[in-house]
Amino acid sequence: MERSRRLGARFVAQLESLAARHPLVGEIRGRGLMIGAELVRDRATREPAYAETAKVCWRAWQLGLLITFLRGNVLRIVPPLVITEEQLDRAIAILDEALTDVARGKVSDEEVASIRGW
Repeated sequence: MERSRRLGARFVAQLESLAARHPLVGEIRGRGLMIGAELVRDRATREPAYAETAKVCWRAWQLGLLITFLRGNVLRIVPPLVITEEQLDRAIAILDEALTDVARGKVSDEEVASIRGW
């Protein structure tokens, strides 16, 4: 449990760093290695970013990271408890790239038309 708390705190800190660079990330919450990242179109109104969330998951999958989403706009990040720090760092790098690509319009609506959550 201690390892989960330590790695979870590290991962949340890295996600908060991503949130500072990506306006799409509204809120990070979690316990241990069970983490949710809410994606919003506007941080002030907290309007859910439904289409963008599906696009981020799709792009992350293309880049080698499988994440799912809940409620349509919350990234569900639950890595295995045996994950290494290097693997967590790689997951953050992929998520950063996926968020960047979605913000730049590199994922079309057609690519994610059939995605309703994984």
